[in-house]
Amino acid sequence: MSDSSPSDPTAERITQLEIQLAHTQRTCEQLNEIVTKLSLDAQSRDRLLQRLVDQTKELKGKLEERGTLEDEKPPHY
Repeated sequence: MSDSSPSDPTAERITQLEIQLAHTQRTCEQLNEIVTKLSLDAQSRDRLLQRLVDQTKELKGKLEERGTLEDEKPPHY
């Protein structure tokens, strides 16, 4: 009779550990995919935010060039 018979508790324990390891590895792979996607999303949002900041600065500069509302003449009706 061999040492790794189906009723051998050590073999059963090893099988259970291998199953748990496979599940853990798959979970790690899934988490890595999620982290990678979130990182790409964050980079995309950072680029968008920087464009918005640049546009805001540009608009602010244009408004400052025009002067304040106090400098403008009111419309005549």
